[in-house]
Amino acid sequence: MMTANTDAIIIGGGVIGCSIAYHLAKAGVSATLLERGEIGMEASNAASGILSSISGGAGGAYTRLVNASAKMFHTLAPELAEASGVDIEFAQCGELLLALDENEATALYAATMEGESGEDAQWFTAKAVRDMEPALSESIVGAVYTPEVCRLNNQRLSAAYARAATRLGATVREHAEVIGLVRSGLRISGARLHNEEFSADHVIIAAGPWSRTIADAIGGYLPVRPVRGVNLNLQPVGGSIRSVVHGGWGLLVPRNDGSILAGTTVEEADYDCRVTAGAVQDIMNMSEQIMPSLRDARLNWTIAGLRPGSPDDAPILGAVPGWDGLHVATGHYRNGILLSAITGSLMAEHIIGKKPKLIEHFSPRRFKGA
Repeated sequence: MMTANTDAIIIGGGVIGCSIAYHLAKAGVSATLLERGEIGMEASNAASGILSSISGGAGGAYTRLVNASAKMFHTLAPELAEASGVDIEFAQCGELLLALDENEATALYAATMEGESGEDAQWFTAKAVRDMEPALSESIVGAVYTPEVCRLNNQRLSAAYARAATRLGATVREHAEVIGLVRSGLRISGARLHNEEFSADHVIIAAGPWSRTIADAIGGYLPVRPVRGVNLNLQPVGGSIRSVVHGGWGLLVPRNDGSILAGTTVEEADYDCRVTAGAVQDIMNMSEQIMPSLRDARLNWTIAGLRPGSPDDAPILGAVPGWDGLHVATGHYRNGILLSAITGSLMAEHIIGKKPKLIEHFSPRRFKGA
């Protein structure tokens, strides 16, 4: 069996693993990323691409994590474009949080006036909503508009991280399934593929909901589960939208090509990654309620992904308890795209020994059994 040496191995080529590879390469660490399929083709491919901060009312370390990551993209987007040659279609587009009835309007208006929706949030009357987005339903009562919300093409982001990492010296391997970890006592010293091994001082599990399976093989404890999300891509026959639009449980996100991403469902479906007829129907019902003309839109594609959910819906980051040389970055749930920037940066600092304080709040040690 062939053996290759590297400083750090990243298991999983979704947006989180690719960001870690990029940030490690920037820090001068020899990194090898191993992806069992193709880069970014699991949950990262089925995301919505919204980049939104959290108002101060949410509080805590998670708020700081989200807001720091959202801010990073303003410099990261052009940096990645130059380093990778991939345009991730980053744009500040704003977001409309719709009130679909008078009760919602009363609650949203009060929250806006009290500053709970963020410092820059504005209340829009029904007329102001239609003036901004004429294609939206005339039944909309009002909306909170948040101008700083951004979007990007999530289906390009993983590739941008991976290509930039490669150009900085990282090794990115597709169709490289990890079948086990190399261990000596309580130290993890590499990863085993079908026909070769990689040895490293650090092994980082970033395999989304499959991270648990990898940890289980050595008796580790990572309480992460798959949560299915389905998205549709629709091509309107008339006008599109410019802003991200939230209404009820669903959302509409404009793309640079004029299409609209509509979704997303949240389904506890174990490892079943099918796009079901029921999910498509639910999303279309929601979409037509918000933007009636979408009933006649062309359905470009449907997609499902399995997001990694944790018991508290927050990421699991840092060293895996009980094992030397083993680390984890998973559990990002619905915010993997948004949190990819800060996760890559924090994990790179963690690996090179800088001990960033923010990462301590998301240690796997916070769960009973870890």
